[in-house]
Amino acid sequence: MNIEEVLELLEINSPDEFEYFEHIAELLECPEDISYEIFHAILKEVEVEILEDLLDSYFEDVLKGIPDDATDFFTLMSTIQQHLLSLVSEADDQDQKRQFIDELYRFRTWFTFDSIVICKNKTDGLTINTTALEAITLHRLEKLGEQAYEYDFSESIDYPLEELSIKFSYAVEKDEIDEDEDDDLAGKLIDKDFPVIDGEFSDDY
Repeated sequence: MNIEEVLELLEINSPDEFEYFEHIAELLECPEDISYEIFHAILKEVEVEILEDLLDSYFEDVLKGIPDDATDFFTLMSTIQQHLLSLVSEADDQDQKRQFIDELYRFRTWFTFDSIVICKNKTDGLTINTTALEAITLHRLEKLGEQAYEYDFSESIDYPLEELSIKFSYAVEKDEIDEDEDDDLAGKLIDKDFPVIDGEFSDDY
C-alpha cells in the first residue's frame, strides 16, 4: 500500500488528522502490507500525547478480548503495553520517536502476521492456526454466539522483549533507589562492631 491508500484506509486526508481509536486500530491490524517508511511517515507527525492515549486505549481493548485462561499471554501483552507506553512517553525528539515507531512496527508485524495461536473448535474438534489478532477476534465473536474454540497461545509468548532498543531510565533509576534503600536499611539493622553472621551461633550456647 502507498501512503495515499493508507490514508484512505484511515479515512483521513493527512497524518495530522490521526487522532481516534479507530485510526490506531486500523493501522496496527490492517492485513495488507504497510512498509515501515509509510508507517513512520504517518506516525511521526502525530503528537506524542495523542499516541500515548491511543496506544493505552488500544491495548486495554485488546486485553479485554483475551480468553480468561490465557494468563501467560495476557501478562505478555500487558508487558508489551507498558514497554511501548514508556517508549512513547520518553519520545521528546525525533530520534526517540523513531525508536518508538520501530518497536510499534515490530509489534504490528508480530501481532498481525507472525504470531501463532492454535484454535480447536469445540464442536468438531478441528484445529486451525491463526495469528494472535485473529484468535482474539474469534474469541470476541464467540461471545456473540459464533463458534467456540479452545485457544492455545503457548507458541505466541516468545515475543523478544529483550531486544527492545531503548532502556527505560525510570526503571534504572528505580533500581538504583531500591538499592540505596536496601543499603540504608542494612546499615541500620547490622551492628558494625558485633555483626551477626548466619551459622555463627547455635542452640548449644
